[in-house]
Amino acid sequence: MTHLPDRIVVDAEFVDDDEPTTDTGSADRPDLPDRPGLVARTITFLSAAALREATAVREGLRVLGAERAGWFNSDTVTDAHVRADLLNDRHATWQQEAAREAQSLTEKAEALEKAADEKLAEGSADDASPADHKRAGKGAEALRSEAAAWRERVRQIELQPYTGHREPTAAELAAHRKRMGNRRRWKAIAAGVAAGWGMLQFGGPTLLGGLLGGLVAVGWAKGRFTAWRAAPPEVPQLDYAAPAAPATATAAPTSASPGQAAFIPGQTGPAGPVFTKPATAASGAEAGFTASWTPADSPAPAAPSGPVEGELDCEETDQLTEAMLAAGAISEGTVRLARPDSITRVPGGWLAHVVLPKGDGVTVETVLPKLGQVAGEMGLDRARFFMDPVHASVGGNAKTIAVAAFQEDPFTTPRTSPLVGMDSVDVWTDGIPVAFDAFGALVNLVLKDTSLALGGASRSGKGAALRGIIAGALLDLRVNLRLVDGKAPGQDRWRNLAATFIDEPGTKGAKRTRALLESLVADLDRRAAILKRYGMEQIDDPALIAELGGLELVVVDEAAAITGDKKHGTAIKEALSALAARGLAFGIILVIATQVVTKGADGVLPRLVTGNITWKWAMRVTETTESNMALSQGAAKAGWDASTLDPAIRGMGILLADRYRRIRSLWLDGPDLLTLIDTITRIRTAAGRLRGQWTDPIEAVMRGLSTPAPGHAASPRPAPPVDEYDDIDDGLDDEFGPDGEDDDGEQDGLEDDGFTADGVPVLLLRAHEAVLAAGGRMHTGPLAQALGYEDSRTLGIDLNSILREVDVERPAGGQLRVPGTDKPGLGYYADTLATAIERYRG
Repeated sequence: MTHLPDRIVVDAEFVDDDEPTTDTGSADRPDLPDRPGLVARTITFLSAAALREATAVREGLRVLGAERAGWFNSDTVTDAHVRADLLNDRHATWQQEAAREAQSLTEKAEALEKAADEKLAEGSADDASPADHKRAGKGAEALRSEAAAWRERVRQIELQPYTGHREPTAAELAAHRKRMGNRRRWKAIAAGVAAGWGMLQFGGPTLLGGLLGGLVAVGWAKGRFTAWRAAPPEVPQLDYAAPAAPATATAAPTSASPGQAAFIPGQTGPAGPVFTKPATAASGAEAGFTASWTPADSPAPAAPSGPVEGELDCEETDQLTEAMLAAGAISEGTVRLARPDSITRVPGGWLAHVVLPKGDGVTVETVLPKLGQVAGEMGLDRARFFMDPVHASVGGNAKTIAVAAFQEDPFTTPRTSPLVGMDSVDVWTDGIPVAFDAFGALVNLVLKDTSLALGGASRSGKGAALRGIIAGALLDLRVNLRLVDGKAPGQDRWRNLAATFIDEPGTKGAKRTRALLESLVADLDRRAAILKRYGMEQIDDPALIAELGGLELVVVDEAAAITGDKKHGTAIKEALSALAARGLAFGIILVIATQVVTKGADGVLPRLVTGNITWKWAMRVTETTESNMALSQGAAKAGWDASTLDPAIRGMGILLADRYRRIRSLWLDGPDLLTLIDTITRIRTAAGRLRGQWTDPIEAVMRGLSTPAPGHAASPRPAPPVDEYDDIDDGLDDEFGPDGEDDDGEQDGLEDDGFTADGVPVLLLRAHEAVLAAGGRMHTGPLAQALGYEDSRTLGIDLNSILREVDVERPAGGQLRVPGTDKPGLGYYADTLATAIERYRG
């Protein structure tokens, strides 16, 4: 009987159907095992190979999917790559802005040259008289001179180095990483749309098969060759030469937040190294900028008993003397240091107090108008050379000048506002820190006898300046902020902190603005009567501020949108004129911001307003004429032209107060601003100075109510505030709504709005449970749905009334951001509701 071997089964899909072999081994070697046939072995080999390649494709496709997911979200990009990409984007933006400005100035020059040619042609006509020819020649020469000035400005723009390097903050890096991911997603969508269009146009099955085949091939390659898998992209090179990292702690900060400005001779400076005069004079083209320093922990050099020969002279004073002589600022003598230690050398520049020579009659007043000429003789410009008077409090007199010279614009590096971390400001005595100058000194807006007109083109930095002014004012509890937002929603963050907030568009906003301003004009007489009882014509004693009802700060952002209204614009201008003329004496201060400060009856601001504004701050504008309107006639001719300011430095401007000077607004934005808003909300809530916590006569007049007695002390239990937006949107959740009664006098709310045994409202407990279940924060709309309310407004009225009963206020006026939503809105925190529950139980 012939023995047949068992059938060999390789796989469920591959079965050996060939005839079984009758080879039972060698007769000589009966111990050898039986072997499968050739066909079976071939099938086994091929099936194993197919399984391996299928596994490779599957793994490769998985890796490809993970790589693309990381690519879409920028998760695979390192922080160094994001940083370099962000810095390159900034540099490209600067290049584009510079190119646009150069193109605009070139077109101006070409137009002037064309006009000059036309004028010459008119003067050379056959019927032109000799006088006409002469006038045409002079006119053409003037036009060509102006055109040459514009072309010189273009040349300066093309030669100017990039000075906008600033290390990005962590928030900026996170935002840029998100932008990179968005750009990649749009690229992927575009590629998908292109592929779909191709399928429709050129035959779907063929193209689809090719795409799928290519995808499988890529997956197989990534599964078989692991070295081909994506690696983190290389960090791109910067498109410019970044400034070298400082070797000491004295260099400009490169941290996320802007740093402090340079130390000022004669004033208390920040902790750091002590700068001293070099032991040997430097030489070369940049000798005046050589820095030598002693670490701060080293003993300071002993002060000499008195200056000796040569100690008041140095290479900087020698250069300054030569420049002033050449510019005609002085006629003879030598400029010397005020003291041997009154010069401070910093990386890339120096600052000093110098004394003008005696004997030729020069003073600070005669030298300051020569600033531009002296800067030119120093080989610098107005962006890198500065002269200022020295106050007597730091040893100044009529012949002492503070001088600063830098290789690069000292305003390139922004500076953090000191308001961050503060919880109070005295706006009447100390003022609000709003900017810094080239010498590193803070510029404080003291609201006593000071009003402000802020002009500048779009994106020049007006908004940042207003943020600092508003935040600083709100840190003084005596200030009532009346905020008119003409470019809503630019100032929406202050909605719940302003005593009056107006942002309605068009005639509706103009009508409310008119009511506000006319109420303040009417209040002037009441304030004047109070001062008259004390025999005063103005507020000479800060203690009277509270009796007057506080300081009224009227901030108008984008005045053109308000004063240009056809129905109410004229009345608004008249009210502004009255407040500008009399308001400062009685504690009513104007801060007006606009893009173009045109004057006259048909202009943005009347002359009666601009003529009584004490501070004029011009940020970058596009025309010299606009600069003169924002500052004063003749300012540009004197060298103070806001149209020449560097557009890359936002917040940079020219201030006309007691004199002209260049300043830059302080940095206040991002997390710092949010923290400051929380601080303001906390201190004003505790003092009963939030809107609705005190009787406000101005708001009462605007609503057509009787004017209550003035006063700003919060009552033990704040009266329920009325709804100032009842005609805007009945669907809004407004915490400053009515008292919750409907037209029939019945109380809105749920059936179970009673109290528990320990005195807690049932609605409060249910709201707390719902918010807690939603993750700790919840907008009012979803909360109303969860609690069975038909609309969020009714819930807001009921729940806010319950909170006020135990003096619980929602942080930031109830504005909160819920994860997964597109924008912030009114809502509740679980912690806030828990606090109210504890107070009811207590």
